[in-house]
Amino acid sequence: MKISTSILRYACLTRESTFNEYSISRIYNTTIYPNNLPVLANGSTATPEGLFSVNATGRISPLGNFTGFDDSTEYFFALSPIPGQTGPGILQPNYNAFTSYELHAFTSGCPEVASTIAYLNTTIVNPGSPSHGKYVTKIKEIAFWRFDDTGAVLYYDAQIPNLSLWFAKFTGADISNVAVQTLDIVTNLCPQIQARCTGANQVYSSELECIATLLAKPFGTFDETWGDNIVCRLVHVVLTQVRPEIHCPHVGPTGGMKCVDYDYNQGYLADDLALFGSNDAFRCPGE
Repeated sequence: MKISTSILRYACLTRESTFNEYSISRIYNTTIYPNNLPVLANGSTATPEGLFSVNATGRISPLGNFTGFDDSTEYFFALSPIPGQTGPGILQPNYNAFTSYELHAFTSGCPEVASTIAYLNTTIVNPGSPSHGKYVTKIKEIAFWRFDDTGAVLYYDAQIPNLSLWFAKFTGADISNVAVQTLDIVTNLCPQIQARCTGANQVYSSELECIATLLAKPFGTFDETWGDNIVCRLVHVVLTQVRPEIHCPHVGPTGGMKCVDYDYNQGYLADDLALFGSNDAFRCPGE
C-alpha cells in the first residue's frame, strides 16, 4: 500500500506544528508569576532550555529591538510584574501579576514559522486578602516566530497593542496627568535608579540630579516607549535588577542606546534586515 506524499507532508506538518505550539506555550508559561522569578533573580541563565536560540533577535513593539539571547529572554520574562514588590521607589506595592495565558490563535504552515495571538491574564496575587485572585485585565500580544533547526526561537516580531490603556488598568494611575508624571519621577523612578545603579554602574551623581535631568525630558506614552522619554526608563529600570551593568545606562541621561529617539524608517523598517537577515524571515520556504 502506498501512502501519498501529501498525507506524509500533512503528518510532518502536524507534528512540527504541534511542537511549535508547545514551544510558544512554554514561552508564555514562563512569563507567568511565579515562573518568571528565576529569570528576574538570575538573568537569562535561568531561562528554560530550548526556548530561544543563542542568536535570538527580534522586536517587540512598542518596546524596541533586541539582539541576542540575554536581551531577548530578559525582555520576555524579567519584565513580567511581581506582585507585592517593595523597596526604594515603591511607595505602595502593586499586587497585580500575570497568572495565566490564553493562546487564542496559532498557525504554522511549516516547521520554521508560526504566528500567534496570546493574552496574558492579570489578577490580584495577595493571599489572605479578600481581593486575592480577582481579575484585573489582560494584555494582548500578536507575534510571528521563526525557529532554528533545533526548534528554538531564532527570530520574533511581536506587537502589544493598546499598551497605555492596559497600563492604566494595571496601575489604576492616570499617567497623562502632569502631577502624576512628576510624582512618578520624584518618588518612583529616581529612587529606584539611585538604589540599583551604584558604584561603576552609577549614572547620576545624586537623586536631585536624576530628578532635574528627567523632569526636563518628555514623559512619553506606553504606546511608543521607544524614545528618550520617561516611560522607556520606567521599563528599563525593572531590568536594572538583572544586569545593572547593561541596563543602568538605559535609564541614564543619554539613554544608553536604548532610551533614545529613533527615526521611524530606520528603527521599524530598515532595521528588519539587521534583525532578521532578510525581509522573508517569517515566510515558509518556497513561498
